[in-house]
Amino acid sequence: MKLNEIRTFIAVADAQSVQEAGNRLGLTQSAVSRLIQRLEAELGVVLFDRQTKPLALTRDGELALAHARRILAATSDFADAFAGSAEPRGLLRLGTAHVLTALAAGRPLDELRAGFPGLTLRLHADWSNPLIEQVRAGSLDGALILMCDDQAPPDDLPVRRIGTEPVSIIASPGDGSADLAAMNRRGWVLQPNGCRYREALHQALAPLGLQPNVTVEAYDQSLLVSLVARGVGFGLAPMGLIAPIPGAVAVRPLELPDFRMAVTIWLIQSRTTGRIAPVFDRLEQSLRHELSASHRPDRRTAPPPILHSAAE
Repeated sequence: MKLNEIRTFIAVADAQSVQEAGNRLGLTQSAVSRLIQRLEAELGVVLFDRQTKPLALTRDGELALAHARRILAATSDFADAFAGSAEPRGLLRLGTAHVLTALAAGRPLDELRAGFPGLTLRLHADWSNPLIEQVRAGSLDGALILMCDDQAPPDDLPVRRIGTEPVSIIASPGDGSADLAAMNRRGWVLQPNGCRYREALHQALAPLGLQPNVTVEAYDQSLLVSLVARGVGFGLAPMGLIAPIPGAVAVRPLELPDFRMAVTIWLIQSRTTGRIAPVFDRLEQSLRHELSASHRPDRRTAPPPILHSAAE
């Protein structure tokens, strides 16, 4: 059976007239009759008592009408779910680089939940390269990733640049070591191998003939920040990205001439975003606003950065 047969059946039942149903559907009376006869043949029942005026449903016709209305309503819902004007619903699978979790899971997440109440958000943290592959494979709808200065975002996926942040060496308020070698003797609190910050530190220490002396490693950025604040070791982080972490006010950046690094935040999407495209528009706007707000003086109460010259 076909949808036009079901639609015609409902129209005849509502109008109680083949001729009137034809007028409403823009069909001839004979065309309406053929569609009804075809549906009756497929179902193996008689839908109308043709001896009555106005046209009346048989008992089988009344049962069929209830099913037909549900089928037509479900068809309409199915089409609306993929219409551009439809409210995004269902599951949104969003990946985020480890260091971006605090940024994404704060106000941007709250604004998405408020703006799209029919959406269920599933967050997944990982390194940027695996996140890109998961978006390509379709296991994620999108991801928030970090790229270093010498890296370009994937050219086969839709991308949105959120902003660029300098990466600082961070320390507890009482720490002020003069150079990288002295810091390395004290030790580092870093994420495991695969972290871009760790790779940059390795390159900075290589001319000194040193390997990073890692005292504690963990994925959780909040934990790393708290350990740095307690003086366990030095860390690496963009101050703007760790600002949402409560303990970030207790650490301070150290600026050294022999360590320079910046990262760019990109929001990448799957190739077919469909009805969830407005969600990424809202997310981009919210992330930009939150990143801008993280640099306001009222978001940080720690002392100004410790500045070191090359002579030190």
